[in-house]
Amino acid sequence: RIGSASVWRGPRAMLTSARRLGLVAVILAAWLTFLRPSDDFLLMCQDNSGAYKMKVMGVVGKGNSPHIRAIEPGDVVVVVGRTGGPKNKVLRAIVTRMRRGQPDPLKNGMQNAFDTNCGVLVDKEGNPVGSKILGKIDPRCAMRWPKLAQLAAR
Repeated sequence: RIGSASVWRGPRAMLTSARRLGLVAVILAAWLTFLRPSDDFLLMCQDNSGAYKMKVMGVVGKGNSPHIRAIEPGDVVVVVGRTGGPKNKVLRAIVTRMRRGQPDPLKNGMQNAFDTNCGVLVDKEGNPVGSKILGKIDPRCAMRWPKLAQLAAR
């Protein structure tokens, strides 16, 4: 059987191999979709407003449809309360901590990274809903939102 691979097998065999190739392409596309990061993620609530977890739905003031994973500490986001008092309510929050490392505002080559993604609930004017912020906040967020820095310093 020398050279049997190059023998023409007919249209039926060609169609079968195309179906197999199409199946592989579909499986590969599904696998790549599975590996892609999700478009939404949870923030832990860092103040005493009554919420525990918040699901990020969008970003305020960053264009038409920015990627939700591109947020930084200090950004205002639209969230939905998942647990606690404001469950299933659409609110606004300021991102105060991120697990992904952010460059230090002093530009000294250091990065700030925390163990959780956290946020603080705010109203339309940017005033915090809670009266106390628990834990540290990112220095960039503190520079951009002095009211949050004042509440976190207590």
